Amino acid sequence: MKDKIIIITGGSQGLGKAVAKKLAGEGAKVVLVAEGEEMLRQAKEEIGANAYTYVCDITFVEQIQKTVADIIRDLGRIDILINNAGLWTDEKLEEANPELRRKVIETNALGTIEFTKAVEPIFRKQNSGHILNVISTSGGNDTSAGDNRLWQTYGASKWAVAGFTRALRDSLSDTKIKVTGFYPGGFDSNMYERASRGTIEETHNQPWMMRAEDVADALIFCLTRPDDVLVEKIVVTKIM
Repeated sequence: MKDKIIIITGGSQGLGKAVAKKLAGEGAKVVLVAEGEEMLRQAKEEIGANAYTYVCDITFVEQIQKTVADIIRDLGRIDILINNAGLWTDEKLEEANPELRRKVIETNALGTIEFTKAVEPIFRKQNSGHILNVISTSGGNDTSAGDNRLWQTYGASKWAVAGFTRALRDSLSDTKIKVTGFYPGGFDSNMYERASRGTIEETHNQPWMMRAEDVADALIFCLTRPDDVLVEKIVVTKIM
């Protein structure tokens, strides 16, 4: 990972920051993309000189395009894209706020698609790169974890990313660009407290949650395989 240029969307907190810390420790240049300037500043202070920050709301295509252009201008290339940014909601469909529902779909699904679209031509030109999409066990996999009656919008967004990931891998099969679908179960994250409507009373250190650092190790495993080895799909869950 030394000197690799690695974009991590949603990199200012949670899994994104955990991955960034570990990769920066291995000598990678981690590019943290998020919409909160203050949290990006704090993350950079924690990670150090190998962290670069860019403010971007990935629900706006123009901001994505500018951010990718700025990264190329500043760092010269991109080696890995980790589409990690995500928004979660636990509202029942009949109770869901339509604006929140749209924001979840736009962030999780369209944000992933549009950021990939902006980076793909760069990877094609250099005939190398790795796109890793952080999905979820609630997208593309049968799971009994949690109350899926409350995760309809979130699940739909992640199923969309799962389908996109498979199609993307097929479309890049004539290149040396890697595409990985990463499916973690629940882990300790402030994602729940930011969006919960009360169905998850305790949002940290629950028995069913993995440590974000352990999930980060599994993600980095996918990135550090030999050039001719691809981890197409990995599911990470906690043994209870």
